[in-house]
Amino acid sequence: MNLEEYLTQNLVKKVNPDFLQINMQLKRSRKDIAAAEKLAKSDKTWAYTICYHSMLRNARALMYANGYLPTNRNTHKTIVQYVSSQVGREYSDIISKLARMRRERHDFIYESKNGISSLQVITAIKYAKTLAEVIEKAVNNINPQRRITE
Repeated sequence: MNLEEYLTQNLVKKVNPDFLQINMQLKRSRKDIAAAEKLAKSDKTWAYTICYHSMLRNARALMYANGYLPTNRNTHKTIVQYVSSQVGREYSDIISKLARMRRERHDFIYESKNGISSLQVITAIKYAKTLAEVIEKAVNNINPQRRITE
C-alpha cells in the first residue's frame, strides 16, 4: 500500500514532526532493548514482547520524522507496513520478523500464550538493535541538526 492509500483509508494522518519527541522515543527504544537483554533468561516471552515494542517505537519514530502518525485504526499493523515501505530490501528479514512478533505479542497479551524460545529472544534482540541503528541513521538524515543522543 502506498502513502496516499494510507491517507485515503484514514490509517495515517499528516503531522509536523517534533524531533524532541522523536529523539525521546528513540532513546526509550534503546532502554527497552537493554531491559529485554536483562529479562531474556528469566522471562523469554516478556523480553520478546519488549523487543517488539522497541522495534514498534523505532518504526513509529521514523513515521513521525517523515511527517505522519498512525490513526487509531490498525495502529500496530499500519506502523509495521509503513516501516516495511521505508527501509531497504536488505532488512526484509527484520520486517518479516517484526510482523510475526506483532501477532505473537497479540497472542501473549490477549490470550496469555507463552511459548517463546531462547533463540527467538536472541534473534529479537539482535533485530531490535539493527532496526534501531537503521532508523536512527534515517532520522538523522531527515533532520541532521538533531543527532540521537544516549
